[in-house]
Amino acid sequence: MTFIRKRDNQAFTARTKTTLVSAALFAALFIPTANAEEHIVRTRRTEWVPSVLFIQPGDTVVWKGMRSHETELITGMGPEGAFAWDSEIDAEDFTVTFDVEGAYIYSCDVHMNFGMVGAIIVGDDPPMNLSSIDAALPSIEVGRQAVRRIIDRVKRALARR
Repeated sequence: MTFIRKRDNQAFTARTKTTLVSAALFAALFIPTANAEEHIVRTRRTEWVPSVLFIQPGDTVVWKGMRSHETELITGMGPEGAFAWDSEIDAEDFTVTFDVEGAYIYSCDVHMNFGMVGAIIVGDDPPMNLSSIDAALPSIEVGRQAVRRIIDRVKRALARR
């Protein structure tokens, strides 16, 4: 049988509280996703809402209303080293976490001819990869005008910030 004196138990409780506070401070300072947010992109017929979304590194985007839709990063339209996603059709609640800053231009490949193209801008600074996105535009065979429109919309949104 073990006996714990009241004084020893209080000392243990104080040490435990100090350890928990230290762990919480460490997590807040050194884990970038501690303040991460979740953003929703919905479909409205053949468009993404919002069409241009500004988020921070570590934030997550969830696509909703994906019946007969899919989402994918257009080749050459994201920052170097970024995750290139490609969901299945009808992938409700498809989720991507964005860790690399920059501009991402994505589409519903099924409805790209109808202009279903969107943009996600990660970070506070103007995206460093906008010039490479502009340079990749001529290589897009289907939906080039829609991609051009979303790039122009991104540039106007950045000018207003």
